[in-house]
Amino acid sequence: MDGYADLHLHTTYSDGVFTPEQLLKKVSEVGISAISITDHDSVDGYIQALKYLDKYNIQLIPGIELSCIENGKEIHLLGYNIDPDNKILKNHLQDFRNGRYKRAEQILQKLKNLQRPVNFSLVLEKAGEAPITRPHIAMAMTELGYTSNLKEAFVLYLGDDKPAYVSKANFSIERGIKLINQSGGLAVLAHPARMIQPDTLYKLIKSGLDGIEIIHPTHDLATQKYYQSIASQYWLLETGGSDFHGNREYDEENLGKFIVPLSTVESIKIHSVR
Repeated sequence: MDGYADLHLHTTYSDGVFTPEQLLKKVSEVGISAISITDHDSVDGYIQALKYLDKYNIQLIPGIELSCIENGKEIHLLGYNIDPDNKILKNHLQDFRNGRYKRAEQILQKLKNLQRPVNFSLVLEKAGEAPITRPHIAMAMTELGYTSNLKEAFVLYLGDDKPAYVSKANFSIERGIKLINQSGGLAVLAHPARMIQPDTLYKLIKSGLDGIEIIHPTHDLATQKYYQSIASQYWLLETGGSDFHGNREYDEENLGKFIVPLSTVESIKIHSVR
């Protein structure tokens, strides 16, 4: 596996369970040469990981996974070789974190009205270093005994159109592409898995999409070939990774299995505008 890269990994700075150092140790044990930490709407995990590179001898590509909304549906956008100190990017991430905080407050108010009060400090404890999300609230509800597990919390209270649901801020994928490009990086559509209609995909390509994630646990061989043909037709970068979180079924099995050649990393560096 030496000579390969995993370009989709998460840490405790979003919804992963391993710290940046623990993640580096884990991928080094598998034998992966290069990685990108693509935490959701945060570059803090990447910054922390920089401290341990010499210890684990792993090439680290700056990365992020932006949460975007397209036609009312959440779509994720991977950004590679971004400048984490870019002012425009930092402002967006701070606004995003503030928006998640306010959204959480609104959700907790709805839960209080439903006789399911949750202390904000407990939610913050569950979130740790990461921006607050609904799963953190679901964890708190489960701990308090309101629900038996996270799934039930979503089914009964937090899911779309459920009593405590609050919609997210509308940040379009076109704006996401622009933001990543402005911060010097390449914008790659994350794990589309045929969930995106062709007209939407072509619209994103026209908007400046730089690549498509081809290798992913949700992509079977037919799906990979389908997106490879599109990437080839429009000269788009082909990327891939395990989408490792550490707490999902098959995570351990997937680590080291969903990889791309180091030539992909070199292409990212060459084509970035940094």
